[in-house]
Parts: sequence; C-alpha cells; structure tokens
Amino acid sequence: MLAACTADGEAGDTGTGSGESTAADTSAGSTGSSPTTTPATATTGGTDSADGSDGSDDAGPSTGAADSSTDADSSGGGVCSAEFPAIVTDIDATLTTSDAEFLIQLGDGNYDPAEREGAAELVNAYADLGYRVLYLTARTETLMAINTGESARELTERWLVEHEFPVDPESTMVVLSPNLVLGESARVFKAETLAEQQAAGWRFDYAYGNAGSDIDAYADAGIALDRTFIIGPEAGNGGTVAVEGEGWVDHTAAHLPTVPAVCEG
Repeated sequence: MLAACTADGEAGDTGTGSGESTAADTSAGSTGSSPTTTPATATTGGTDSADGSDGSDDAGPSTGAADSSTDADSSGGGVCSAEFPAIVTDIDATLTTSDAEFLIQLGDGNYDPAEREGAAELVNAYADLGYRVLYLTARTETLMAINTGESARELTERWLVEHEFPVDPESTMVVLSPNLVLGESARVFKAETLAEQQAAGWRFDYAYGNAGSDIDAYADAGIALDRTFIIGPEAGNGGTVAVEGEGWVDHTAAHLPTVPAVCEG
C-alpha cells in the first residue's frame, strides 16, 4: 500500500501549504468516450486544444485495482490506502510556453517547443518524492509533423525525453486525445481519462494546467481546488491556486517543501 509520509516517516495527510492563494470545495464526475493510454517511453521520434490542437494507443503501466479501504492512525492525522498517489499535468502552455509551440513543431518536426522555466524540475521533484505522473494533453493522436512524419505521440514523448522530464514507464503515463477536442469536449476527454485512471487506483493529489478545460476537468475528477495549480490568464479561476509569472521556479521552491513523500504504508 502507498501513502504520503510526514517528515518523520509516518504516514501523513497530503495537505498543501503552498503559500499561494486558493479556494474551497470540489465536485466529481466524468463523461465521454474512453480514451486509450500508454506509458511515457523514450522514443526518437504532437497541441493542447483550446489548450491548442490536440489525442493513444498502448496500455499504460499496470496499476492494479483501487481499494477504497483506509487505515487512519489514532490521532486521525494520517491515512494509508491501497492507491497510487499521483499528479496530473497538462502540456501545452503549462509545461511549454504556449499552445503555439506545438503547432510550430507540427510544421517543422525539428523545432524544439520552448519549455516554461523550471517545468521539468517541478515534475521531477514530484517523481523524486514517489508520485506517479500523468501527462494529460488534448493533442490529437492522428496529427503528424509535416517534414519528419512523426506522430503527435512521437513528438510529445521525444520532447519529454529531450527536456529530461520523468518518463519511467512504471510510474508515468502520456495520454493524448484520439480525436480533435476543443473547449467542452476537451473537458470531457480529460475528465473521462482521470476517472479511468482513478478506477485503476491512481489518486490525483495535485493538478497542473492553464486552460478552463483543465480547471473544469480537474474539478469533475474531484481534485481539491487548493491543490489545483493554474498558470497563465486563467490562473486562479474557479477557486484554483494562481501561479504568478511565466515559469515554475518560484512555485517549486515554495510549494514542494510542503509536499509529503510517498512511502509504503
């Protein structure tokens, strides 16, 4: 079993304390067709829709069935469960600087989309603490780079590898949309994917995005608003935590020390 641990190694709650302002409660739910998934792999070889243009094939890492039972300590301070603590993050304009970066790469497969400062360090910090990572993007599986012939998936996975994001197939997963989704359809696709992984035992403790569809999908999945971090023009909307600036360096420095490590319960 897995749980978040406190500094002294005991099982603990996965509360926040990021120092960034937030709001209240969340809702749960999901709709739409079931997308397929695949773990991140080091391929050589992809836009978040309204997160940009965006769509998966193989099965993801084996996660086992979710277990709803928990064992709280006598003080009520910690909870252990047979779930897999994880984070979910959008890609375009969240890990990259804008939706346009992927569109440029589609026109020239050799183009390297610009990364928001500190994005890889942020995701690696969670991975180092033992969290699984779901890269959830509205990029469409059927898109291809004009000159290199690489698929959206190949472009996405190559970019993650080249920018040194965690891509261990045992603990990370990349999900693209099987077809073009924008706005509300992007929300439905992402909420459906999150519900699918939650049913497989993934527990999303933290979420990252930039678009209204991200905010809504994360809320649909029941991810706490005070653990939903949004960057860009939508920052703070819907009661989420606003991330100031254009990068993740300050956020990582302030927030990650408050994140408990994952340990076996």
